[in-house]
Amino acid sequence: MDFIPRFSQTIYIEPSPHELNTMATVVSSNPNHQQRAMLTLAFNHGTDILTMHHTFSSLLFSFALLFLSGCAVLSPGQDQAPVAESEAKVKAAPVTRPFPEDAFFDLLVAEVSLRNQDLDTALDNYTYQAEKTGDLGVIITTAKLAQYLNRDDIAATYAKQWVNEEPDAAEGYFILSSALTKTESPLAALPYMVKVLELGGDSNFAALAASVLTRPKVEQQEFLNELNTQLTLHPGDNSLKIAKALLLQYQNQEEAALTLIHEVLNEEPDNPHALLIETRTLSQLGRDDEALTRLRYAVDQNPQHKRLRHDLARRLVKVDLFQAKAQYEELVRQNPSDRDLLLELMLINRELSNTEDVAAQLNSLNDSPELRSRANYILGRLDEEDQNWQVAIDHYLQATDSAEFSQSSQRIASISLAVEGVDKALERLQSLRINHPEQATFIYLLEAEILRKEGRHQQGYKLLSGALKTAPDDEQLRYARSLFSEKLGNIDDVESDLQHIIDRDPNNATALNALGYSLANLSSSRLDEAEQLVKRALELEPDDPAIIDSYGWIMLLKGNINEAVAQLERAFELTQDHEIAAHLGEALWLIGDKLRAKTVWQEGLKDTPNSPIIMDTLRKLELFDE
Repeated sequence: MDFIPRFSQTIYIEPSPHELNTMATVVSSNPNHQQRAMLTLAFNHGTDILTMHHTFSSLLFSFALLFLSGCAVLSPGQDQAPVAESEAKVKAAPVTRPFPEDAFFDLLVAEVSLRNQDLDTALDNYTYQAEKTGDLGVIITTAKLAQYLNRDDIAATYAKQWVNEEPDAAEGYFILSSALTKTESPLAALPYMVKVLELGGDSNFAALAASVLTRPKVEQQEFLNELNTQLTLHPGDNSLKIAKALLLQYQNQEEAALTLIHEVLNEEPDNPHALLIETRTLSQLGRDDEALTRLRYAVDQNPQHKRLRHDLARRLVKVDLFQAKAQYEELVRQNPSDRDLLLELMLINRELSNTEDVAAQLNSLNDSPELRSRANYILGRLDEEDQNWQVAIDHYLQATDSAEFSQSSQRIASISLAVEGVDKALERLQSLRINHPEQATFIYLLEAEILRKEGRHQQGYKLLSGALKTAPDDEQLRYARSLFSEKLGNIDDVESDLQHIIDRDPNNATALNALGYSLANLSSSRLDEAEQLVKRALELEPDDPAIIDSYGWIMLLKGNINEAVAQLERAFELTQDHEIAAHLGEALWLIGDKLRAKTVWQEGLKDTPNSPIIMDTLRKLELFDE
């Protein structure tokens, strides 16, 4: 299910956060207030438009007029052209207490902020004045603006005040229900959406149903029960039927869902929400051809419906890329600010080998670094699959946004290691680190991992020592350096780095375990100290297989072989890691269970065929001939 629950008249269309239009209209026929200006801020949510009218003659006097006249809602189909004064009928909103003069400055700031589209500042000022003055006009404006900005806690607070003062305000209940769906639960929001229905407003139970899909099954069932109760009271309400059908579809009760949806479509053949659920339900039943036919019809009847056309485009990708491309091109034309659609179109053009279109669409993402980075990462993965190694690396090098940086860096390292060799891979990573100093720690750790696997312990120690000069308290760098110090047999440096971490974080189970394990391996005289450290780690993380392995290994070194076998068997049950396999196999060999020991070693070699620790164990036990 990929519905995006938005609390507007159309729940399946995800509005762009940038769909904001500001317009000024002059009304000049009032003899007392010549050249009055009416500022209208329209928020376009698919079919839902929120309009706030503020009338003023002078900047100071404007707000007195504004909150005497209150706020109006522009219906989706209403003409937004200037109107004559005789046609303009603004309903007066009651003022709950005298309007203080010192409120005008904050409201002036809010008004200017609206004109400059600085909506957060506007909301801050409206919220302050709503609380201070209790004026209904300010409260209504605050609730609407907070809903648009997804400030659901504020929207709920002031929508509740709104309906307390205007019990018949269907829109206030709608905003309250929408906000409570996100701040509390769909069940808590449901009674207020019922109130919208009872008041004759445009209810949207499907939005609540979409939200409840992410809740526990018990809550989903309770919500379904409430819908059934409301359907008994309002048997002909299609919004309730669509909501129930959505839940039934999600619960894989496809036939029941289709029955309800067809009831809706018999009355409203072109209802986009019902058509969307119908086509998806048909798809769940494996009736793909029928689903595609109905989806084509749905788009023909609702050519501007983004979600329906997007579903059609995605479905056509599986059967006809050229038709899919045509649908994506129309989607991009209708939604020029939606760069995700442009990205999907770019990928289709790549599959069709339209290289010029791909390049043009990639360039058009220049003003959106995040999406351009994502596009390059996806193109890199596709070229990597096609074994276009250099082209893939070039794309990954341009996928440097923080969201893709780590994956891209790892892919660059992986390809370069396989195709160009260790030194070239390290050179590429060093260049990345220099060009992206904010990601230096991550790149250092990548370089260190390559050096560790290559057995270049001295080089790794030197690399991380240099890194720690600029970030001396970085726990990841210190931990990584301790691994090289252990391989170099430098117990003082191991202890220094890990103790530094423990001093700053006494409950760091990883560092406690690493220090205990290292002391056990590097100093036979400190086994008791090592055991205490690992026991502390076990208290913090009792089910961590690495820590259990360390404890079992220390028991083996101390000669407590039966306890060692018990602990190592437990660790191996949790994960068949090659290092645990080496330790367990050695313990089993020492108690005479040689067949089981060989089986464990073979299990450990499955994922790590050349495991150095298993090989070292076999050498120690002089078992290579066997």
